[in-house]
Amino acid sequence: MNDEKYRRMELRKANGTREVKPIVSPSYHRGPEYLIAHACFPCRKSFKMLLLESDKAHKCPDCEGLVYEMGRSFTAPKKTDIKQWKKVYGLYVEGFRFFGSGFHNAEKLPEKLSDLKYFLQRNSEHHLRIAKPNYSVEFERNNA
Repeated sequence: MNDEKYRRMELRKANGTREVKPIVSPSYHRGPEYLIAHACFPCRKSFKMLLLESDKAHKCPDCEGLVYEMGRSFTAPKKTDIKQWKKVYGLYVEGFRFFGSGFHNAEKLPEKLSDLKYFLQRNSEHHLRIAKPNYSVEFERNNA
């Protein structure tokens, strides 16, 4: 059966109906491309998107507002759980991102919004705090 397959393949090559392109290796290794969780705080939705190499920002497909890079380990709370979204928002604006392997000795992220203030006071050098605080991020949009 394989002999017949190769015979037909050679016939297509001879007729010009099967073009064999040479394998071109890339000039550099870029590594794997991962989908990264992004969040829209006003919509309270999360989306998996590729990282953009330029300064162009991703937009929310629903409200056309900006979505913010949360990290590969981010799990969004339910849309109706506003307290958890406020906790995630509070962590984001303080510079926390959800990248991690889980192999560290640092304190776990707070489970409740009420624990956030004390967590931030105790963990100024936490390993997930990888960005500068950004207080310009809106939790809710002003539609005025």
